[in-house]
Amino acid sequence: MNKFILAAFITTPLFGCNSNDGEDIIVDKVGLDISALTDQQKQDYAQISTDINAFVLYVAGTCVDKQEQINADFTTLRCNIVDHLTDIAKTEYSTITLVDGKLDITRENNARFIIKTDEDVKFKAPTISSDTLRYRLSSDNSITVQISGEDEQILTTSFRGFYTDGSLSDNGSWTTESIKDQSFIFTDDENTQLIALTEGQAKLIGKDKKSYSWSTDTMGKVVLK
Repeated sequence: MNKFILAAFITTPLFGCNSNDGEDIIVDKVGLDISALTDQQKQDYAQISTDINAFVLYVAGTCVDKQEQINADFTTLRCNIVDHLTDIAKTEYSTITLVDGKLDITRENNARFIIKTDEDVKFKAPTISSDTLRYRLSSDNSITVQISGEDEQILTTSFRGFYTDGSLSDNGSWTTESIKDQSFIFTDDENTQLIALTEGQAKLIGKDKKSYSWSTDTMGKVVLK
């Protein structure tokens, strides 16, 4: 079991005076046109936006495990995704390939981690794009992880991130964020090598501030609201 496996973290609002106003304007003006998406496309975008966070968490957990073997008291860590591509896990409901990116991991205490990116995470998701997609976790965008439990550790996570599809120059950006007090549980199955974010709620925000929300079931499959 990945040591990063962590329960119930109450998220804080991520919008406000210090939020990513520039990115919000980009999404609002030239963002993904949600009104033009079919229900299947909404399902695909939501599943991929959820699962990419599971991948980032998995890689971050691998880096944390290795760093703790060297220095158990570390507070900051730079993690290069390409160093872990050969032993990457899988998601069940979307096809995603990680390509590149560096994660900046801060341990605020023994049970709370913050993941950001100095460089965009690059990945491919052929279900929604033929091009390379980019995922940014900077400024107020981040993935927050909380560990709870003693005998069986549980990992809960909240996130807000900015996505860009390079093949859609006119409407290729969107933001996803978990809904306050509805954090996801990270699951990591040693037998199947499947990872997922389960039992949480999130929403996708696109052009003209239009959005839609979803939840994930106990297996990590998206259920549109």
